[in-house]
Formats: sequence, C-alpha cells, structure tokens
Amino acid sequence: MNNLSVSHSPALPNGLNPGAIGAWECRLAGDVLSWTDGVYDIFGLRRGARIHRPDMLDLYEERSRLEMNRLRSQAIATGRPFSLDCRIRSADGRKRWMRLIVGVESSHGRPARIFGSKQDVTAEKGFWTDLARSCEPRAMASGAMLRSFDEALLGFAERSGGLDCALVIYAVDDYPSLLAKYGTVACDDMSEHLGQRLLRLFPDALASGRLADGSFAVLYPSQHDPERLVSTLESARRLLRRPVTRGSVTIEFNISAGAATSSSIGGTATQPRLMAAAEAGLKAARMTGGDKLRLFDRPLTGAQLWRAPVHDAAVKTLSPSRS
Repeated sequence: MNNLSVSHSPALPNGLNPGAIGAWECRLAGDVLSWTDGVYDIFGLRRGARIHRPDMLDLYEERSRLEMNRLRSQAIATGRPFSLDCRIRSADGRKRWMRLIVGVESSHGRPARIFGSKQDVTAEKGFWTDLARSCEPRAMASGAMLRSFDEALLGFAERSGGLDCALVIYAVDDYPSLLAKYGTVACDDMSEHLGQRLLRLFPDALASGRLADGSFAVLYPSQHDPERLVSTLESARRLLRRPVTRGSVTIEFNISAGAATSSSIGGTATQPRLMAAAEAGLKAARMTGGDKLRLFDRPLTGAQLWRAPVHDAAVKTLSPSRS
C-alpha cells in the first residue's frame, strides 16, 4: 500500500509562513468525504458543515478540476499517490492556490479510500512569482552560450512533441571568499574541474555552459516526474561539491542549485523565462542557508508527497459522519 507522510522545511524565507493545512479522506463507496477543520478554512466553509463532492468540485477552476479528476482516476486504478497544485475559489469568493496531496488505501486488493492533505499555498505561489520577476538576465553569460540554449530548447520542443525539460543552475556558494583565499588562478582551475564534472554527470544534456565565475547551467530532458528529477539533480549537486585538489592545495566549497521545468513556468518555455525561474530556485536555496537544491514552484513549506511505510494516523482520526 502507498502511504503518505508530511515533512516540513526547517528554514523558510523571511515573511513566508505556512498556509492553512488540513487532512481529508474520501471513502470510494459512495464518495463520502471527511475533512479536518483546516480544509474547511481553505474552502471558506463553516467548520463541520455537511460536504458533498459534486458541490466541492464546483469550487475548483475548470482546468484544475479536469486535471485533478484525471489524476484521481489514475491513482485509484494504479494505487500510486500524487500531488497537484489547484486553483480554487472559496465559498466567500477568494481565489486561492491549494496543494492537494493524495494517497490510496486498498482493502482486499481493491481501492477503498483516498486520503491526504490540502494546504493553502497562495503566499508561496506569490513568493515564487515575485522572485522570478526580480531575477535579472545573466549579464556575464556570453551571448553565444545563451543562443545555444535558445536553439537547444527550440529543437527539443520540435522533436519531443511537448515533453518536459529542465534548466538547472549550479553555483558555488560564497565564490568571492574562495577568490580571496585561493586566488584567481586556483579558482579558475576549480571552475574548469566543475565544468568537466558536469559533462560527465549529464552526458545527455541538451546544452550546458558556464554562466559566470563558479556558476553553470544545464538544459536537461525531464520525464514529468518531479521526484525523479530532484533525485537526479541533487545527486549531481552532491558529486559536484566534492573538493578539488590543485597541487598541494585542496579547495573545499559548497554548491547551491536552482532548477525549473518547462511545465512549471506555464506558457511558452523560452530560455529567458526558464533561466529566470531557475535563478529564482537558486535564490530560494540560498535564502534558506545554501548548499541545497530548490525546484521552482515546488513546496517550500508544509506537506510533500513521498512513499514511506508510515501509518497515516492523522487521517485515521477523521469521522465519516461529518460528511
């Protein structure tokens, strides 16, 4: 059985507080819904009010409703959990972003209920949008390198028929301090080593190149699987940050990374838009201490979907009588 766990980020950007969050379940025999108080608050309903699934679906914007129903049917058929950020309009007329997390429980080999959490992530969405807008184009990146990313992105879009791709920026943390400590020649040599490591780590990259001192970009084909993408990019980050030895000197450093997928930014995925979104991910990584990876428009706070052999105790406390 696939289960659900809730994890929390230990450090958040200043001023960004987790939104309302609650647990829910739907017993598939009769589509009987049960919510905790936090979910009622997200939808702007009186706590404990009777809820019926068809009425609740009317509070979702059409695109979100269609995608949610598609993923719901797929989850019930396969038993695989999913997460989705949905646009809703609460009963009091407020537009909100809500992160839906869904797990499936089976009984006697058949799906019996779906369950999980719902969280108001409106503030988080605003944070990402504002951060991406604040990211200036890379002034130090060569025009030829940026054009190569443009061409690779256009070629991939034509060949792939709409498949996802990701742009990731890896950047050495506090590069000026390394320059002051080891000198320009040593740091240039370190950057050369990092460039070579990237080529080995991403042999199937669509494009890659050095953006500035100690920072690199890679355009990489994705698979519409955020967990797999994060695992790949994080593994590469950890390998990139291994110390570089130059003669008798060993340079130790940390690396932060920001990434964005073409599907996460909406609309046409151009190189400047993907680059700005990846820069936003990099800024978010450094806002929370650095030496980590952040994926644009992915959870900064609250619940995140993963598979683990844990008991979903919070959802078990729900009472179907509240439906």
